[in-house]
Amino acid sequence: MSSSNEPKPTKKRSGRKRLPPLAPGPALQFVVASHPDDFKADDTMRNIRSHVMYKHRGEQHGVSPGDITKGGERSISAPPTTSTPSPTHANSENLQENNDFLAAMRRRSTIWDGESYNSMSHSAQAHPSRELAARIISATTLEPARSPSVGFGQTSEYPFLSNSSSNQESLEELKNLYIQNTELSQVDQAWLETICSTPMSFLSHVSVACVYHDVLEGLVEDGALTVYAKTKLLKMIKDSLQDFSTSTDDFIILSILHLLVSEFGGFDEDVFDVHQQGLVRIIHQRGGLNSLGHGGIATFLIIVMLSFTIIRGEVEPAMLHGFAPSPRQSTVMQHPPPISPLYPLHGDISSIYGHCSNGTYEIVHDMHELTQNFVARWNFVESAYPPSSSMELASFDISMQQIYTRLLLSSPPDDDLTTDWVYESCRIAALIYCRSIVQQVPLADSANVIHAPSPDTNILGITVIQALHNALNKTDTRSCWGDMSGVFFWVCLVGGAGSCPSTKSVYGEKDDGRVPAAWMRRGFVLHAVKSSTAYGYEHANAVVEAQRTMLQVQSLINSKDRITSQ
Repeated sequence: MSSSNEPKPTKKRSGRKRLPPLAPGPALQFVVASHPDDFKADDTMRNIRSHVMYKHRGEQHGVSPGDITKGGERSISAPPTTSTPSPTHANSENLQENNDFLAAMRRRSTIWDGESYNSMSHSAQAHPSRELAARIISATTLEPARSPSVGFGQTSEYPFLSNSSSNQESLEELKNLYIQNTELSQVDQAWLETICSTPMSFLSHVSVACVYHDVLEGLVEDGALTVYAKTKLLKMIKDSLQDFSTSTDDFIILSILHLLVSEFGGFDEDVFDVHQQGLVRIIHQRGGLNSLGHGGIATFLIIVMLSFTIIRGEVEPAMLHGFAPSPRQSTVMQHPPPISPLYPLHGDISSIYGHCSNGTYEIVHDMHELTQNFVARWNFVESAYPPSSSMELASFDISMQQIYTRLLLSSPPDDDLTTDWVYESCRIAALIYCRSIVQQVPLADSANVIHAPSPDTNILGITVIQALHNALNKTDTRSCWGDMSGVFFWVCLVGGAGSCPSTKSVYGEKDDGRVPAAWMRRGFVLHAVKSSTAYGYEHANAVVEAQRTMLQVQSLINSKDRITSQ
């Protein structure tokens, strides 16, 4: 018999060979792949784990990964720098400690504090909406409890902890609380009930809400809570795609759509393209838009995809050609139609009179007339007409030039305290829109000229698109201007298209000159999606008609060769 004090022989698992440790790499490393699945390759994940552990151990001892040698020795290094603060959750003390882990997959959030933007400080106390979002993320992902500390230098794996699995909140109660308080949909609770009916689609909507609050708080990139929500959402989407019964269902389409909304305006355009192409493939596998169920999903998809198309300056996807939302089966309309320069009800915008100032109404009326004349002018050119018709063409051109002249002579604000910021937002959006139509230049070119300040202000050097973004943020964006929601939608589409970069960024590369434009573009698209769906799909056909008119205007503006030849 062997003594009980003798050490027991250890058993090695068969078939497993421990690989030698990787040498420390540089402090900043990039992961490059040609397909999203390549990021989870064994070698790639091993390099990421090694890099994170070197960084973690280095921070514990005050050194950087590059200072750690194979023998465990370290050199003297400067104290670690303080990272940009991110919003934290009141019940998740370990959230900041997990930022390094999350940053291995996504860039850390930063704040744009340029002269013409609000730089908001972040308190330790989380905003109530973020606290609710964190609770929903925990409930939808059903993470088991983790011990806050396992040993020296070890921390919990997840930032949202619970004492036991029995303490998980009721998802149904959280859903009802979210529907009552979310700012992304004000009226149509039935549609929100559909969205929140599965954990994955529920989490996808929460992710968009997190991005919405990031933008409102001045965050250029995703905050820590947003990164966490998107990480969990991506995992749920991947799991659903691998399950034959859910790989093409309505809710995975809805979740990917929300993911696209939350990713729009980021620095990595290729990532957005990959998700969008995957969504198109799924819809083709389903048999097209008409095969989608739950009514509102196809309508939501075409509205969101057309908004993306307008803001990116592209042509309408072939998948959407000829599709129109199903008319609402109701004889009583609860909300007014979204009247705008792009959608006059029966050719008339007078129904918004009295819901805005006289100056605002005159601008909207002029932009409606400009749109009609511009489209009619080029439709007239494309048709067969005799040489004597040059007088008709000249009349269109003179009318459009007169509108532009009136707009240039319109009065800018004199005092921030008394300024009608709805009027000013419409005036600046009209300057971009009108200049592009009259001078035949893209909206982005018209939006990035220097804005002429009023005589009583000292603001110099900002562009027209920056001035529009500032003015819009001083209005009540949460209500989407109420009965003026159609005009608000038009302003957001003009602003989004005006902030579109002229060239796509290289994957993983961030150009500091593009930071303010990217942040503004995210804000414009979020406001556009919110305003187009905030009141449900009562007037979905009107929204789509307005979008297609905007696409027609952009197409005519960009047809330089044909225009020049006339």
